[in-house]
Amino acid sequence: MALVVVTSASPGAGKTGVATAIARHYAYQGRPVRLARTASAEGHAAEDAALFASLQFAPGSSAGTILPADAKDPGGAEILVVEADLDSATQIADAIVVFVARGERPEKAPEGISPVAIITTGVPAALVQPPLEEEGKPLMIDLPEDKVLAGFSIEELQRRLNAQVLVEGDVPYDETLESLVIAPFGSDAGEPYLRRFPNKAVVVRYDRTDMHLAAIRADARVLVLTGGRRPSDYSFDAAGARGVPVLLSLTDTENTVIALEGIYEATRFMGERKLDRMVELLEDTPLFRSLEL
Repeated sequence: MALVVVTSASPGAGKTGVATAIARHYAYQGRPVRLARTASAEGHAAEDAALFASLQFAPGSSAGTILPADAKDPGGAEILVVEADLDSATQIADAIVVFVARGERPEKAPEGISPVAIITTGVPAALVQPPLEEEGKPLMIDLPEDKVLAGFSIEELQRRLNAQVLVEGDVPYDETLESLVIAPFGSDAGEPYLRRFPNKAVVVRYDRTDMHLAAIRADARVLVLTGGRRPSDYSFDAAGARGVPVLLSLTDTENTVIALEGIYEATRFMGERKLDRMVELLEDTPLFRSLEL
C-alpha cells in the first residue's frame, strides 16, 4: 500500500508540515511521490494544494483540491500523500493514516480512523515524552515546541499589518523568521542589541534613521517601519543596497506590536527552513519505520 493520509481534528495542528515532510523523506530516497489536499469548507485547503504543486520533489502534485473518492493507492513504486480534514479522512479507504494533534498527546485517535501513528506537535519541552510503541496500538510521537516551526514569514507580516511595501528587497517573502524585535530607544545600544537575535524582523519608527541603519548592519531580514510616513532617503538607499525589504505600517509602534501579537500561533507552514526542520524532527523518530512504505 502506498497511500498515506495525514489528518487532524482541528486546523493548525501541523498536518501540512507532516504530510510534506513524509513526501520529501521518500522522494529523497528515490521514490516517486505526489501530494494532494482534499477539499474543505474551512481552513487553507486551496493554499495547501498550491504549496504542494510548487514542490519540485513532488512533480505532478495537484494544484487544486481533490475529493476523498479521488484519493487512491497509485500502485507501483509511487507514493501518494494526502492531507485531509478528519471528515474526509474517514471516507478514504485502504490508506495508511497518520493523525496529528497539537499541544497535548491524546489518549487515542478519534472515532472513524485507525492511524498507525499519532504525532503531537508543539509539546512544551518539559512535557515531551519518548516515542511509545505498543503492539496493536498507534505509535505515539511528541514533537517539541520549535522556534523554526513557529516562525513567521515576511508575507505573513505584510498581510497581518496590511503594510505597504516600500522596498521589495532580495529576501524571499516565504522565508521563515524566528525573531520579532522592537528596536531600542538608545542608538548606542542598537546594533549590539539587535545582533543578539537571529533571523529577525525589526520594528522601528519611520523617523529613527539611526536605528534603521543599525538594524540593516545587524543583518535584519526585514524592517517594519511604524507611523505611516516615509523614512529618509538614507534608509531607502541602505536597505536597497543590502537587499533588505522594508514594510510600512500605517499605525504607531504600540498598535503595530499589538497587531502582531499571536503571529507565532497563526503562522502557516511554508518555506525551506520549516520543511528542513520538520523532516529533521521526524527522521529522528520511528515514524518512517512504522509506515513500512
